[in-house]
Order: sequence, then structure tokens, then C-alpha cells
Amino acid sequence: MLSALRTLTLVILTLELAACASPRYQSVYRYEAPTDTAGRTCLEGCARKMAECREQCTTANQACLKNLEPLLDERHNEALKRYEMELDRYRQELVHYDLSLSLNWGHPSPWRRGFWPYSPWAMPYYFPPAPPVKPSRSAEFNRLRHERCDMDCGCQPIYDACFLACGGRKIPEVQCISNCPP
Repeated sequence: MLSALRTLTLVILTLELAACASPRYQSVYRYEAPTDTAGRTCLEGCARKMAECREQCTTANQACLKNLEPLLDERHNEALKRYEMELDRYRQELVHYDLSLSLNWGHPSPWRRGFWPYSPWAMPYYFPPAPPVKPSRSAEFNRLRHERCDMDCGCQPIYDACFLACGGRKIPEVQCISNCPP
């Protein structure tokens, strides 16, 4: 029985390693511009539209980031209040843990949560509580920026439509990006 379990474990690990080593592919597009003069002139208009779209997107993103400041202050202050409450609770749990250790000569009480009663030496399976993590203003800013301001402005589909209308070709390709065969 134990041998079969070991064999099964080895087979699963081998399959997992093989899956990790398999090549990863990504779909990309290759753009072929039109060769005639009218098509190239048309593409210059597409490039201007793309630049305008990106500029508008950057302006909108910057305005969004400026509007985040009041909300950022509010959320960060709330997070600091929660942190203070969690820190107080952590201190209480730590005092309780230390008291338990001192009463049991270095071992937490066997009736506490997490005790492993089947150990031959009846060793406790309880660890001190983990301290809370202090909230970071920059982490909160990044979270808010992702929620509110990180958006796709839709410039690429507009450019692609213009590019195709000018006589260009958009050719899908698959490229290997990791663990590529030689």
C-alpha cells in the first residue's frame, strides 16, 4: 500500500514538472502596411488618431489620479483605525499566549485550540499569533488607482479599424514566449 502511494506521488510530481516545462505560447498580430502612396498617407491619419486617443487617455488618467487624493486620505485613515484595533487584539492574544506558556512551564495549555493530543510527548501544536500588517498609503493608492483609473481607452481597436480601412493587413501569429523548443 505504501509503495503504491509513493509511486502515485512520483507520477503526479513528474506530470506536474512536465507541465511546468511545456512551452507557453502567446497570440500576437503582425501588421503589414499598404505599399501604395494613398495607403501610406491614410496610415499617417491613423497614427494621428492613435496619438490623439492616447493623449486624451493620459489626460483622463491624470485627472482621475488627482481626484483620488481625498478618497485616498479617507481610506488610509480608516485602514489605520482598523490596524490599531487589530494591534490591540494582537497584544491581548500575545499576553494570553505568554501567560499560557508561563503557567505550563513553556507549553501552552493542552485544552487550547490547536493542541496535538496524539503526539508521543504531548507537544503543543500552537504558535503565537501573527502580528497585523500596518497599512501602506502607497498600497492603498495602487489599489484605488487599479479600481478607478486603470482603464482601457479603446485606442487600439480604433487604430486597427483605420489600418485595415487603409488597405493594411493584420495577420494573427502564435509566438512561443517561454520553454520554447530549440
